[in-house]
Amino acid sequence: MTSQPQPETLRHYFRFLPANDTEYLRQVQHLRYQVYCREFGFEREEDCPGQLEQDRYDTAAHHCLLQHRRTGGAAGCVRVVERGQRPGDRLPLEEFCSDSLTHPLLHPSRLPAHMVCEVSRLAVPEQFRRRAGERLSPFGKQEGLVRNEEEPRTYPMIGMAMFLAATALVGFSGRQHVFAMMEPKLARLLARTGLRFTQVGEVMDYHGPRAAFYINHRDAERNMQPPLRRLYLGIRQDLAVPAEFPAAASGGSH
Repeated sequence: MTSQPQPETLRHYFRFLPANDTEYLRQVQHLRYQVYCREFGFEREEDCPGQLEQDRYDTAAHHCLLQHRRTGGAAGCVRVVERGQRPGDRLPLEEFCSDSLTHPLLHPSRLPAHMVCEVSRLAVPEQFRRRAGERLSPFGKQEGLVRNEEEPRTYPMIGMAMFLAATALVGFSGRQHVFAMMEPKLARLLARTGLRFTQVGEVMDYHGPRAAFYINHRDAERNMQPPLRRLYLGIRQDLAVPAEFPAAASGGSH
């Protein structure tokens, strides 16, 4: 039996790029359009002008773009939204899912606003998410996309790696209290890696069965399993370096 690749192998085939500059942010928003609008129908075509899925929270967020080294294609994205400190400022989950938040203490409004953030808009395109013979799977791959035998076996790690990228972005922001909307089964999977989220809301139909979850950033870093910690440290190093745009970055994909 062929052994599974180590998590840090992922960085041999993919680049983790900070996407706060205009061009990379457009690539993130176009990827979100492809996944949330065209693939799943979560967003309407008319609400995504220029084939860009965007909202007002993008300007208050730190973004990561995952780039496939061999093709230069976008393979994933995620953002960390900081909660504003003005009266009325809210996180996305407070705006859209407020009635589901039930925890008496772990509620964004009950924590210092300057220490609160939300991980959201995690997206991985279909060709990096599906396994041969499977239906849609958040951590799968698609057979035949690449010829390299080792590279496709890293694809199931992409979803997990995007959570690690978000953890790095949270660290750079100086925030401590992290919220996210996710499926409970995904939270259970993340717990096996040491990322132990606490459910703080009722399960609701929000693009599928999802609930609000919370994790303390210090606990997230402290409890990571060693193989993931090595990958995390590499991702954090990548995201700490300002990204350089390729010579022909703008292209015509939007």
